[in-house]
Amino acid sequence: MALHRSPTVLFFAQEMNLQRLLLISIVANLVCLAGLFWMLADRQQPPAQLGSPVAAAAGRAPGQAVPVERIVREVEPFHWSQIEADDYQTYVENLRRIGCPEETIRDLVKQDLDKLYDQRKADILSKAPARKEYWKTGNPSALSRPSSATSSQMAQLDREKNEVLGDLFGSQGVAAINRPSPLARARSQSKSGYAMDFIPEETKAELNTLEREFGSELLKKMAQGATDAQDMAEIRRMRTERDDRIATMLTPEQKMEYDLRKSPTSANMRLQMDGFDPSEDEFRDIFAARKVFDNEHGVVPGSSISPADAEIRQLAEQEMNNQIRTSLGDDRFQDYLRQTDYDYKSIHKITQRQGLGENISAQVYQMKGGAEELAREIRMNTGLSIEERQMQLGQIQNETSISIESLIGGQGAAALQTQAGGRNWLNNIGRVNPLPIVKPTFQVITGGTPNP
Repeated sequence: MALHRSPTVLFFAQEMNLQRLLLISIVANLVCLAGLFWMLADRQQPPAQLGSPVAAAAGRAPGQAVPVERIVREVEPFHWSQIEADDYQTYVENLRRIGCPEETIRDLVKQDLDKLYDQRKADILSKAPARKEYWKTGNPSALSRPSSATSSQMAQLDREKNEVLGDLFGSQGVAAINRPSPLARARSQSKSGYAMDFIPEETKAELNTLEREFGSELLKKMAQGATDAQDMAEIRRMRTERDDRIATMLTPEQKMEYDLRKSPTSANMRLQMDGFDPSEDEFRDIFAARKVFDNEHGVVPGSSISPADAEIRQLAEQEMNNQIRTSLGDDRFQDYLRQTDYDYKSIHKITQRQGLGENISAQVYQMKGGAEELAREIRMNTGLSIEERQMQLGQIQNETSISIESLIGGQGAAALQTQAGGRNWLNNIGRVNPLPIVKPTFQVITGGTPNP
């Protein structure tokens, strides 16, 4: 049976279709308007700058985190006036507060102190009178050195500067400041000729200052004229003080090694033993004996001592030589005596001029020893009158002169007899009361610096 729709139903069906079409049309128009608006807005926006958040977002992969935005704020500029201070302690504290490295702080302060004290030293040196009197006599090497008074003032300034540095940085800081550069160490070793690697670098600067002080004080003492017993006691005190101060800087082993290279005793030994050529062990053995003697009886050029002190010194010298003889043995000791005796050096110089060998020098020197021993026995023989002693001494002198002339010839014998203005050993043999003879001591004032 066929289904029929009534006209009313058809009307409502058509009405509903029209409403659905109208709704769809409205929605479509709204979508079109939204798309048009987006397109217009995109054309009006300026392109994103390279590195901007928009550009970064455009080039970022999906899910990638947004980078943190950095904000730069302008700060007040730094001025050195914020660090400078009227005193070094505050200055150092300010530098430490801003995190300045300690080594840089030390360099800044030392540079400032060096400038200050160098100017003070320049003021001292500039006040010294210029040397214009070229005809004046004296030690030529002294022309290149400041006077003892000036050297003392310069050493005092060095002490003051080190005290300031010590107060600011302590002993470790001062040690770091005074540590020389590799080039300075190499130059010091090249200049001194002796390796000082057994001494800490920070100690060498202190030793240099000490040696300069000792040398200037000793020069000042020597400049006061011929030294007497009181002067010698003062010089012994100065040497003892020098040794004691060095002992506080070094271990006993280090001090021994330092003294073997830099002490006045070792320096004198190297001068006096030229020609003896000791081995290292021989040098150490001789040094041990001579250091004790020098500490108590050492002299300086131009010194004079009383007969009583001369006798004490002679006994001490005999004791020293006995100790050296024990160390070296008889044959080597005789060689040592010859090569360190000023009289032997004088004899050897004359025989060399005559074209004679060293064995002739040794024979003349042996004659000297025998003649002096005989003369000493005659002088001490109180059973003889002065006239008898004088006659026997004259005979010994004459026989010795004849024997020497037979070895080195008349010219050599005459040269030997006229050495030292007639105050030499050969002329003294014939005297009941021999003239005092002051022989060169080759005394070195100080061993110099370790510098380095």
